[in-house]
Amino acid sequence: MFKKWFIPIVSLAVLFSAAPVWASKSLSALPTGLLMAQHPKESDMDQEHKHGKGKMTRKDFEAYRLEKLKEIATYFGIQAEGKTAEQLKKEVEAAKLANKDKWEAFKAEHQAKRLEHLRDIAKEHGIQTEGKTSDQLREELYKLHGGKGKRPHRLEDHDRANQENNEKQQKDKQSQV
Repeated sequence: MFKKWFIPIVSLAVLFSAAPVWASKSLSALPTGLLMAQHPKESDMDQEHKHGKGKMTRKDFEAYRLEKLKEIATYFGIQAEGKTAEQLKKEVEAAKLANKDKWEAFKAEHQAKRLEHLRDIAKEHGIQTEGKTSDQLREELYKLHGGKGKRPHRLEDHDRANQENNEKQQKDKQSQV
């Protein structure tokens, strides 16, 4: 009879001894291992989470952001050396608010650089670039490559892909009938 009741008694003892710890709402009552599992350190996240379609780790992305902040800081004449990313970010935000015209000029220069880069790519593929906007060039490059390199995180690409799939399905149905 002892063998028959041993497992249920032990399992109830374990259950009742663990229940008050888990029922407690304070974080100090929880084991530290559980907290670590729920909130991993940033170093743990560096290995798992990647930005930009899996090409950039969090550490790489933070370095990229810091580089861009330094670029903006030098444009506004802010000393960037020896400052953390947060300090630099606060100073850049203050400079943006203080010099709105200068910020708009920076954005325009940045967009012009991006447009020039896009024009170079389009010229490499034999696309005429005169008088075309960046959206028109992107659309032509998209069509040239047959939809390869779709960016599903971009809403217009997702809608365009769905529209193309619907058109293909309708053509297939018509050809079958």
